[in-house]
Amino acid sequence: MKFLLILQGDGEARLQRDEFERVAHDAGELVGGELLADAQLSIRLPDHEPTKIDGYYVIDVENRDRAVELARLLPDTRTANRSVEIRAVMHLTAAEF
Repeated sequence: MKFLLILQGDGEARLQRDEFERVAHDAGELVGGELLADAQLSIRLPDHEPTKIDGYYVIDVENRDRAVELARLLPDTRTANRSVEIRAVMHLTAAEF
């Protein structure tokens, strides 16, 4: 199952996430991820308050519990005014196109 770990909140976006990356990579569960440019540089349609999302990871794990276990390694889960949202990535079948 693929999950998107959405890094969000106020404060330092450039936290050290080495432990998470090492564990997820070594287990073959890290698909990818990036830090995002500041929300003030984004284009929002329709225009509204900027989001506080500043990065993400995509992981491919056996189940939701493993996704939560990996997400807990991210310092965002232990830093004031920061959080990690865990969201399943939906897979469409060819019949749904």
